[in-house]
Amino acid sequence: MTIDDHLRLSRNLKLLRKVANYTQFELAEKLGICRTAYSQIERGLRLPDISTLQQLSQIYDVPIDMLLNCDVSDILTHHFLREDNEQEQALLELYEQMSIDAKEQLLQRAEELCHLDMLKKVNEII
Repeated sequence: MTIDDHLRLSRNLKLLRKVANYTQFELAEKLGICRTAYSQIERGLRLPDISTLQQLSQIYDVPIDMLLNCDVSDILTHHFLREDNEQEQALLELYEQMSIDAKEQLLQRAEELCHLDMLKKVNEII
């Protein structure tokens, strides 16, 4: 596995975890490993073994090949965005044009917006 492949895998796993709304701790528990070990996988400091890759593939309903060989945008298109939604497709096209730094900033902002949205829903219930 090349360094680029390794980094692609770690980026894909981080994005999938966030989109699926898992914490590293929750995912590590599902995998039967400690959070530190999972964090190292996500940061690209450690490669997951084949058993862990199989479990991740099942958790996210994504083929192992896609985890290893596709970019994040391909995974989003295939599993998380409906192709018939023009607005989501436009967002994906813009995302593909962004630098890695811009993508990370966008992800952080999206997490903030999701958190604010969740708080708003909780306040509506109360």
